Amino acid sequence: MYSDSIMSSSNSSLSVNQNTNRQQYFHGMLKERQLFPTPWYWCVHGLGLGQEPTGFDPQKSQNLLNISLALSEKTQQDYHRFTHCLLQGIVSTCETISLDNEQQKQQVNSHFLEAIKELPQDPWEYVRACVLLTETLVKLEQLELYKNSVYEHLEKAFQVWAEITADNDKFRYEKLQLFANLLIAVGQAEFWELLTLQQNNQLTYIETALQASTEISDLFYFGRGSAIVFTALGIIGFGEKVYGDSCNYLQNLLDIFDLELKEPSNRDSDGVHSGSDYYIFPLSLILNSLAVLNRSDYLTYKRDWVEVSLSFFHSLSPASQTSQITFLLFALNNLNLLDTYIPDVIGLFNQCMENYLQCTDGFQTDDYLRCTYLIHLSEQLMPSEPVDSRVVSMLFNGVSQTLGSKRYLESNYGSSYMAIAYGLSALDKINRWDLLLSEELGLLKKFGQLEDDPKTTRLNALRTAFALVEVGLRMRPLDSKDTSLFS
Repeated sequence: MYSDSIMSSSNSSLSVNQNTNRQQYFHGMLKERQLFPTPWYWCVHGLGLGQEPTGFDPQKSQNLLNISLALSEKTQQDYHRFTHCLLQGIVSTCETISLDNEQQKQQVNSHFLEAIKELPQDPWEYVRACVLLTETLVKLEQLELYKNSVYEHLEKAFQVWAEITADNDKFRYEKLQLFANLLIAVGQAEFWELLTLQQNNQLTYIETALQASTEISDLFYFGRGSAIVFTALGIIGFGEKVYGDSCNYLQNLLDIFDLELKEPSNRDSDGVHSGSDYYIFPLSLILNSLAVLNRSDYLTYKRDWVEVSLSFFHSLSPASQTSQITFLLFALNNLNLLDTYIPDVIGLFNQCMENYLQCTDGFQTDDYLRCTYLIHLSEQLMPSEPVDSRVVSMLFNGVSQTLGSKRYLESNYGSSYMAIAYGLSALDKINRWDLLLSEELGLLKKFGQLEDDPKTTRLNALRTAFALVEVGLRMRPLDSKDTSLFS
């Protein structure tokens, strides 16, 4: 439990210092990264990729391509052939910009044309690939050259998305998440007319997606999926669809949460989430969506939802606090409430990190995941101070233990592909590629030995691909700005 001096839920007098603290903690971050601030967005769902630019690095570029090629050869999947071509285009573009090399522009063009040619056939992967292609071209300012082709594929992606069969809550949630990505990609490309397309039943795809969200009965999936779609609609300027007069989906979501909270959760752990995780995770995403929708009036609809979230945070285990703190901090920051509720952000983070380090033996399946969150939040809060060396050591050990092991049998989070994705994200953030490619870890050599549940390999390998593209897009110039959608 955190002391009242670190976390306050009622001292409104602290709000007078709000702007000072916001500048101190998150000033200078691109808006897209503030809205999608955690590895869960980047590595699991491919949202908010390529922010916090680092500039071009030739050695990193070659390392990325080597890992991408190894992934493609290991999986032998269409999607990873596509992402390898895309990554070649990303690397070549960043190099061209860095060196101002006009002669290389033709090579850049060939990579992107090949990526378009290699778009996968599987419906899920096709829509994901169309989104990733669009995001990449927009952020590299290359869309104009491929505009007609990208438009046609995004138009088709809406049709393909609508035809995807989702026969359980998890798949319905994944389909909803995928739609949110598609919405943002269309907004990034400014293909606004695609957002009003009607299906044969005369419903727009937006109306279909919002209706589909109400068909998810599992609160954990329903809350997260709805919040992400609400956020996406707010970003692209269609927020009124969420709380319009015909159907107030936002109010419906909070009504259901209010009812569910009257009964304690008895849900089993999934290997990472347990207990109050199943409430605070979706609630943090909902708070974030309220910030984007500019509907802070709903913060006290039926309950004080910030107070509820803080109460759940208090009840989390140290491990769960480690990964949930970033979602909560950024949601409060985006609502302009961070200083009101958490006057000592650095103190909260340090105590959270210390509690976690004391509660784990360093051999838990999910240690690499928790450490990734700690590393990123440490860099966001205290960029001039190195993260605790114990966290880096534990991350390295966690990835090492997972590669080629059968840890996936005890938890989906024991997937080698997941560990690579999170490890890549964290070690790139602190510029420790030497650990990733060290002889001890032997990442490239171990690719051929990776084991995974065949049923989940196709899904988990996507995480590695997202992480590669995230790192690649970060090699844009240091002065890169938000795209027009976010600026």
